[in-house]
Amino acid sequence: MRNSALGPREILWSLVLLAAPAVVATAMPEAATGGREAAPPAARPLPPNKKIEWEPSLEAALARAAEEGSPLLLSLGFVGEARSEAIPKGLYGNRKLAPWFGETINVAAWSFLEGEGRKLPNFGDTDPEHHGDNWALAMERWLRPNGKGVIALPQHLWVSPAGDVLLSCPWELSPEEFSWCADEALRRLDKDPRPELLDDAHPPRRLLLGEVVQLIDNDTHGRGLTPDELEELIKSKRKGYLSAGDAQDVARILFTDEQMAIDYMIGQMGLWEFGGEAVANIINGTYSLVGLGCPASFVELLEKFAGHNRASTRAAIASAFEQIGSRDGLSAVKKALKKERDDAARAEWVRALGACGRGDKSVARTLIKLARKDKHARVRQSAILALGHVLPEKSALEYLTEHSQSGEGEERQAALLALALGRATGAREMLAGLKGPTVFGETAEVLERVLEVLDGGNLYLIESAVKRVSGSSIGRQRLFFRGVAKLPEVDLGG
Repeated sequence: MRNSALGPREILWSLVLLAAPAVVATAMPEAATGGREAAPPAARPLPPNKKIEWEPSLEAALARAAEEGSPLLLSLGFVGEARSEAIPKGLYGNRKLAPWFGETINVAAWSFLEGEGRKLPNFGDTDPEHHGDNWALAMERWLRPNGKGVIALPQHLWVSPAGDVLLSCPWELSPEEFSWCADEALRRLDKDPRPELLDDAHPPRRLLLGEVVQLIDNDTHGRGLTPDELEELIKSKRKGYLSAGDAQDVARILFTDEQMAIDYMIGQMGLWEFGGEAVANIINGTYSLVGLGCPASFVELLEKFAGHNRASTRAAIASAFEQIGSRDGLSAVKKALKKERDDAARAEWVRALGACGRGDKSVARTLIKLARKDKHARVRQSAILALGHVLPEKSALEYLTEHSQSGEGEERQAALLALALGRATGAREMLAGLKGPTVFGETAEVLERVLEVLDGGNLYLIESAVKRVSGSSIGRQRLFFRGVAKLPEVDLGG
């Protein structure tokens, strides 16, 4: 790529990024073409270390779930794609999660290319034909394919004995996130007692309660690229200059959990720097896509450019750190926050600090100090919001509980919203008690939304309030995930 400032065609890139698929989506597998009442008997929980039982037929699993009064867990994935391939080992092979799998009727419906059925993960007696049949039935019952018939992969759905979606989570799912989701599914069915949560169990970023995501119509994969697909695509991109017409391909590369993808994008971001201010919108827009769709491994890219000389770009990078929310980024975020002198960017780094420091006492202490003493209101309010990411850390919860009762104005609203961000259901009774004539206006509206979230609503219910209170113009669609895919709100200021 040339090193001179880029021309008008390349400047349009940031606008095309707005119309590029926020995520990319996959077609049907080859094999798939064509007052509390007494609970019914529950499935017998698995003891730790026991292998998972997989029901080959989704139709039979639904009948079992209804008969036993047990929820159904549906696993969807794509053979050969990194995010999907990580799940059998990370989740299904994790002995600590065995009790949770014993509470559900477990079914798989994986997609694969023609001739690749032999490479399917081990799902007991489930054969390729079962996967195809299960896929077709899941499409009919719950999944929401876009106009091209594609869905997000991998994906997990928890379904009630009556056949209703309890919750869903597309793409990444760590053991701690799986534990939280499994517990939430059982809680929604009033199942008690339940297996013990894993340490640091927490909800995933892309969580939908009672919903399943539908991708925008020009998504064509719904997943990251396979190594062969990625290598071929990158090879084609190296033959010429990147322009606005390459935006969708760049989005696919960003969505792929492979080191080759990270290395390519690090090199590309470096090349764009030669364009100076003329390509600021392109660069900032790309970091917005990193936050929206990249796996946690792309923290490596964010770390590389966290010290950028442009404040708006540092702010975009900070928001990407927050949306990914990986502890692997904590050291880089701490360093960037310490060096930051622009107050608007500093507020973004403060939120990133909380997201990367979940449960960290030291992070909570830093944020509480900023919330109490920083001279800039936006930084104070961002620090309060960031404490929601740190929950359930004790001092963070104490501060937010106190401030939600005695705080004033937008700082009080930030404390209320932080409790919703952290899904602090234990504070629900206290918050409900705040309703009355002394809580009015915007604070009363925020309180209502917070209670809706704590009663089982999705975080997008508080998105507009968080945006107003934080003063940030950068969208965070990964955090406030919606059932209908939404294009990123890229800040086009350079």
